[in-house]
Amino acid sequence: MGNTKLAGLGVLEDKINKAADLIVQLRKEKIEAEKANKELKEKIESLYIKNEELRKEILLANEKDDSKNDFDKTREEIKNKIEEMLAKLEGLEI
Repeated sequence: MGNTKLAGLGVLEDKINKAADLIVQLRKEKIEAEKANKELKEKIESLYIKNEELRKEILLANEKDDSKNDFDKTREEIKNKIEEMLAKLEGLEI
């Protein structure tokens, strides 16, 4: 009977050791997951900042494109006016 109680204690001890090992392993995995989560949050923040910088660059490029289009339009208007004036001068035969 004493042997049976000792055997039962041995089984209980094995189960406790396995549970303790599992807890240690889960804690390690939790730490690794928290570290990976922190790295991913930092990467997301970095990408967000980069995205904002690129958005600003796009807006600036669009503004420059609009300015160039306005310049081209103004230049075309001036060219047309000069052509009209030259045509009028030619009509006067000075």
